[in-house]
Amino acid sequence: MDISTADNIELDRFVEQVDLGQGERVLREIYEFIGRYVRYPSDHAQVAHALWIVHSHCMQHFHTSPRLAFMSEEKESGKTRGLEVTEPLTPGALLSFNLSPAALVRKVAEGGHTILFDEIDALFGNSKREEGNLDVRSILNSGYKRGAKAYRCVTVGKRIEVEELDSFAPVALAGLKDLPDTLASRAIIIRMRRRAPDEQVEQFRTRMIQPIATGIYDKTANWAASLPDLSGATPEMPAGVTDRAAECWEPLLLVAEVAGGKWPQLARKAAVHFTQGGKSETMSHGVELLDHVRDAFGTDAKLWTDSLLQRLHDRPESPWKNIGGRPLDDRGLAKRLKGYGIKSCDVKISGTNKKGYQAESFADAWKRYLPIMSATSATSATELNSQNNPVAEVAQVAHKCALCGVGGQLVEVLRGDVGVHLHRPCIDDWSARECA
Repeated sequence: MDISTADNIELDRFVEQVDLGQGERVLREIYEFIGRYVRYPSDHAQVAHALWIVHSHCMQHFHTSPRLAFMSEEKESGKTRGLEVTEPLTPGALLSFNLSPAALVRKVAEGGHTILFDEIDALFGNSKREEGNLDVRSILNSGYKRGAKAYRCVTVGKRIEVEELDSFAPVALAGLKDLPDTLASRAIIIRMRRRAPDEQVEQFRTRMIQPIATGIYDKTANWAASLPDLSGATPEMPAGVTDRAAECWEPLLLVAEVAGGKWPQLARKAAVHFTQGGKSETMSHGVELLDHVRDAFGTDAKLWTDSLLQRLHDRPESPWKNIGGRPLDDRGLAKRLKGYGIKSCDVKISGTNKKGYQAESFADAWKRYLPIMSATSATSATELNSQNNPVAEVAQVAHKCALCGVGGQLVEVLRGDVGVHLHRPCIDDWSARECA
């Protein structure tokens, strides 16, 4: 049943079948329980974690299951604790540091298990590691969608037959640094940080928390078992949450809608936060280059290659200043853009012809891969084009951030036909407020 379009008779029948207040209470208990032992980087992260835990009890209703990833730059940042508090609250939880491909496939195929994979960074990081763990990676990638299969050769007597095994299961991960791009795009990534001295959490001891966790688990399982068939339900997605991100968030938003209360609003704010504000987590190096090139062009219609490279190098904290010990050069730029159908050409500026790029050559790629930022950075136009566009500096001074009211380095974002100027760090909160 599609809750958003159901008529009164259908809704009355639904209410008779399910105590909506029970779902709200279950989510609140989970939210409060995990918050006692984990210091989250934001309330959105705690909301996402609570919704993910409930979704693991309702897998029969969903077509996708997002990977929940606790990642951090440094050790002792609460990643493993995130998995430890998840373990007693999820069905058939398997918390492991070293699941082999064979063990992972067999356990997932059994059904009813929640895979909690710690130290996932040990599987990736260099080509040798990745080559040796291709099977695990393929299962983690494909198993987020219902119907995904893993295939194994088995010996039956003297014959070798292909065995087909289900690989759809809820999976939570923890590790250092970053996930591979293909896995990151299927994940809700919570960037954990080491607790500051004034940030306190309760001590976590399995024997002490087990009675409380068991009670919460039973309530969650009972509520999930009472739900009617939701496989045909389609929750309303907030603006900007589309494609793969919509697939990932659909089960969590559906859980929130069925639970009711404040949870639909909290879930949508979290979805916007992770999809738009956390977009850099799943941004490939190629898309990151397109984003930075768009900033570098500013209001220019064409640039010489050396000018474009200089602007890329001059970005604050530029990733293009040092690639393998050398800055990005013209050949490296051309190679990275080739896959997007973008090539250099002869560019004439002020009567001088040199190799360069036309902004219109990037238009299609920008439209396809950068849907959120629909206008270029006013900062880039000011800092990089001051000689050719002296008016940009004056315009920059006149604008103030639509969220905090302070001027400075702003980005223009289009909402409909209206341009809104924001600081980059303010974009997340502004988007969440607008979608509320």
